[in-house]
Amino acid sequence: MTGKSIACFGVLMVALALSSAPALLALDEGRLDPSWFGSGVEFREADEIDYLWVKSGFSLDGQKLRFVPFPEAEFIGEKAAERDEKDHRLAKQMTSTMHDVFASEFTKSFGGRLSVVGEGETVRVEGRIVDCSTGSTAAKMLVGFGAGSGGVTFDLKFLDAATGELLMAIHHRSVSGTTWSNTDSKFQGWVEEMAENAAKVGFEKLYARGKRVKE
Repeated sequence: MTGKSIACFGVLMVALALSSAPALLALDEGRLDPSWFGSGVEFREADEIDYLWVKSGFSLDGQKLRFVPFPEAEFIGEKAAERDEKDHRLAKQMTSTMHDVFASEFTKSFGGRLSVVGEGETVRVEGRIVDCSTGSTAAKMLVGFGAGSGGVTFDLKFLDAATGELLMAIHHRSVSGTTWSNTDSKFQGWVEEMAENAAKVGFEKLYARGKRVKE
């Protein structure tokens, strides 16, 4: 084989490898970007959580958590272009309080097993909104069956405060499909239920029991 043939063969192999590699935005209709969490994360669907990953051996017991404010929402995914001004306004409103909602519910559910602090943390918790929709109250009332559903999709990662190592990752979409709930209230209710369940079972066990996600 000549040098030119070897070079062409190498280019072909690289092209084939790239074409068979999974797309970074392949999960949750493009709303889950694995690069935001880092490499080596294998998500599973767990109780109350759409996508969960937990480092082996990690536990929240005894940890000092700091939930930092979310940055400005960045809509991604297949439906990002469909979101209107009301959706973006709702995302802005929710962004300002989501870290406090998590801090409050984790404190209530885990009790003295962990502490939420403003500084001196052992675990830094960062999050962001990647999609948000107000939904349609009229469609919920007149059509039903999930029509007019609103929701918020977000990422949450727990990092070792000293090293920056990823310890736990969550991607979830909270959906409001009923006339007596809205996107914000549904999210707060989900955080409460999720935190209570995690406090009882443990995130590592939830992950171990989970099913590997494919989309």
